[in-house]
Amino acid sequence: MRSLVEVFFNPPMAVARFGASAKPLEAFEWHVSRDAHGRVLTIVEPALSFDVAADGKLKPFLPKEIHFKDPDGQVRPVAPFFELWARLQRSDGGIDEEPVTLAVLEELRITLGHLSVEVWAANLKAARRTDDSACGFEARVAFNGENHAVHALQAVSPHTSGVQPLVLPDKPVPLGQVQWIKPSAKPDAKFPEVDLSVLRLRFTPAAGKVYGPPRAVQGPDRLTITGPVDVLQLANSVEGRVHTIVPPEQRILSDDTPWSQYVMVTGLYEDPQPQDGYDGSDDGTNRSWGVVDDSCDAVITVSVAWRGNRYAAQGRVFVGPPAFAPDRRPFYSVADDLADRDLPLKTVTPGNFDEVKAEVVQLFRRVFETAASMNMDQARTEALQDNEGMSAPPAPRLPQTGPASMTQQDEPYIDRVPDLTLNQPPGDYTISVRGDRLSYTQAVPFVHSQLMEEAILIDFLRRRHAHVRRLLRPAFGLITEWHPEPLPPPDPNFRDPRVVRDLMHDMRMPPYMRDAYYVPLSLTRRQYRMMIDFLDLLAQQDRADA
Repeated sequence: MRSLVEVFFNPPMAVARFGASAKPLEAFEWHVSRDAHGRVLTIVEPALSFDVAADGKLKPFLPKEIHFKDPDGQVRPVAPFFELWARLQRSDGGIDEEPVTLAVLEELRITLGHLSVEVWAANLKAARRTDDSACGFEARVAFNGENHAVHALQAVSPHTSGVQPLVLPDKPVPLGQVQWIKPSAKPDAKFPEVDLSVLRLRFTPAAGKVYGPPRAVQGPDRLTITGPVDVLQLANSVEGRVHTIVPPEQRILSDDTPWSQYVMVTGLYEDPQPQDGYDGSDDGTNRSWGVVDDSCDAVITVSVAWRGNRYAAQGRVFVGPPAFAPDRRPFYSVADDLADRDLPLKTVTPGNFDEVKAEVVQLFRRVFETAASMNMDQARTEALQDNEGMSAPPAPRLPQTGPASMTQQDEPYIDRVPDLTLNQPPGDYTISVRGDRLSYTQAVPFVHSQLMEEAILIDFLRRRHAHVRRLLRPAFGLITEWHPEPLPPPDPNFRDPRVVRDLMHDMRMPPYMRDAYYVPLSLTRRQYRMMIDFLDLLAQQDRADA
């Protein structure tokens, strides 16, 4: 018999997405395909999915189609599964990693009754802003491994005597539900390769609703477009339609908490970025409307009792809104962020050229998919407006940061964009809806779509390696890379948050996008160094060929 060393979840974390439908979204995968004209594009294809039967057992199936919504328009939630895995030590000292199944439990001479499950889910966004735990709300459920019922996550606000909670105990906010799947040793007739005896848990998120106090009745809608207008002027207008903030049945929160009095930039709070990321931030005095949503972060803990010891596995869930473009992949994902934190820089050599080339090709495809999902005109306007509040010494070798950004005056960075956009009046970077044409937004496919083709991309990088290198915005450097004192001219190899120019937007890639700290976004440090080293390798090969 093998010995239990450790238990863990696979995957260790997952993203769940809102949906009011009672039926979760089917699983799908990204694949590369071609359209009718032979152009490369990313598509989604159905993948093996599970239905959960009334008795808690799984029924595998391969969907013919993916349904993101029900016929009545209700969005289907993304409800991820977590598998419990174990590290088991053999008698020869070797380690096996495998899913925990009924057979593994039998080998360890334990049953489902030796397992316990605990799930804690919380929304602490209002508590984070007000520095008051009673403005957060959380739910906790616990049960043993023989319990396969659905457990609702009903959240309330923690509080002490004399403190008014935001979410009252008799009016909880639903944060979703969890279910410990009932394993079965009997394989499915159609999918015998699927091991249904693996121990699994499913997390289903909430519907995606907003909740507020009784006064959260109506608010202004600031983006009402009724015809060809100047969008910047419209965005700054104080007039617009009036909309319902919270439906009457969801006005269940207390109005006597710091969250209903919160105002940003008063010096009373830490004001996490983005400072205006709450309802009411752009209305009159910027006072919060006291509104929250049913998103949450959750921690799943499964404990296994074996030979007098407790072994615990933890998984994490992050709940967010539906993906508005599920066939588009971000170029900067959670996986990229974790790789940037935990893995060494990618080594680029002639020996692993094909491996790195494959990563570069996928990165450029993801860049196009992200850029093609944006309103580049609006992003450019907002980014250059942000620059107006900053002042940095002139940096002649860097792109323009004012109205000339991404125009014919932005040399030598500008390339094809001026030929593909409407002429911008000198000194003007506002968005104008002229014949419903968004010039920069419409230029993106012409500039990037052809680079989806591997041969064209590599040829372009080989011929224009110096130009591409110039166009890539450096990532922020490690603290150990910083100069003892910030230099007025930015370092060409990395950005320093102490240098004002490094915090200003320009047309370098990715242009006019913000990161979580509201400063210009870049590739991850690992992606950026891989790209620079790959361009250098192409340049070396070019010189050798010459």
